Amino acid sequence: MNACRPDAAPSFVVRPWIAAAALLLFVLPSPAAAQGHGDSVWVNTNSGTYHCPGSHSYGTSKHGEYMLEAAAVSHHFRPAKGRSCAARAARHPAVPTAAGAAAHGDSVWVNTDSHEYRCPGSSKYGQGHHGVFMTEQAALAAGNRSRNGRRCH
Repeated sequence: MNACRPDAAPSFVVRPWIAAAALLLFVLPSPAAAQGHGDSVWVNTNSGTYHCPGSHSYGTSKHGEYMLEAAAVSHHFRPAKGRSCAARAARHPAVPTAAGAAAHGDSVWVNTDSHEYRCPGSSKYGQGHHGVFMTEQAALAAGNRSRNGRRCH
């Protein structure tokens, strides 16, 4: 408003479309957030590296953010341990997704390195680079043992 004339119109006008666009910038989630982090990598902004979903350091550092892998590469972040997520997936195809673990229902997750199996709902169920889903009976018949010494079912 003009300080000399209280009845004068403001010297600037906010157009409705500008206000709506500015509001949408704060209301709409980022592409990574819109996807629920499923296809996103975790970027450690202190170290300049990014981690793939399912890796030990995914989402754990104090300073970081989720973003798509292509965006991380375009911002000059480098993959942890020198491998992109696509290269990691090709090297470890047995690493299941959360949806894949849910599809296996009552199956146990057998770590093929330690020959221990984990029950559905337990920590690290379906996690690890080397493992397979199978029934508990098949796991026992193959000589595997329960992680905690108790049967699942």
